Amino acid sequence: MTTTAPRLLQVRRSVRITPRMVRVTLHGDELAGFPGEGPDRRIKMFFPVAGQERPAVPRATSGGPLWPPGEARPTIRTYTVRRFDAGAGELDVDFVLHHGHGPAAAWARDAEPGAWVGVSEPGGRYEPDGAAQHHLVIGDETALPAVATVLDALPRGVPAHAYLEVEDAGEEQELPGNAEIHWVHRGDRPPGEPLAEAVRAAELPRGRGQAWLSGESGCVKDLRLHLLGERGFDRRAVYATGYWRAR
Repeated sequence: MTTTAPRLLQVRRSVRITPRMVRVTLHGDELAGFPGEGPDRRIKMFFPVAGQERPAVPRATSGGPLWPPGEARPTIRTYTVRRFDAGAGELDVDFVLHHGHGPAAAWARDAEPGAWVGVSEPGGRYEPDGAAQHHLVIGDETALPAVATVLDALPRGVPAHAYLEVEDAGEEQELPGNAEIHWVHRGDRPPGEPLAEAVRAAELPRGRGQAWLSGESGCVKDLRLHLLGERGFDRRAVYATGYWRAR
């Protein structure tokens, strides 16, 4: 989290992108000056807890964040900016509605226009390597919002492949950019297992590659080692982040 105080925003609208993913559009005066452009921009979101209309958010001080006294701390989760439109004053965040919704997904599922949420300044270190001869993007449904921003940022004319695991065909969605998309359907198999198999069996272009991968932590760790060891990727060219753990 940065030293800048979180911004309090409100829901403008929400829409189901797929049966298990909802897109929430936020707006508000405090969105002015938000640095939300670029790929894989991650934010902390502050969700109100029972009895709150607005979440309690800390005030930025020279000594660090200062929480308002006497107020319950909010639920805090990390998400990715799916779209930021400064002209329209809108920020989109996509939420996966897992089985047995957690507090953030439950908030997104039920959020009505006017509902309040806090949003931190975005962070993120990934940038496409202009010298890479091909790009590889790997993720599951939790990574799809970030995947979309990464694919959109890749240079046109450079080979790019994306391997993306979702539960079934109903969870596939339109993605920007010119990458060749390989959808992997999980079905009843353990999360990450079909994705790892698909990547290991993939025929990738030769030459210097750059890879971005996120999703279930065990799968990400396994595939990172695979890319570094068996595929010969340079360690500095593999950007890997575990989002969640299956067990």
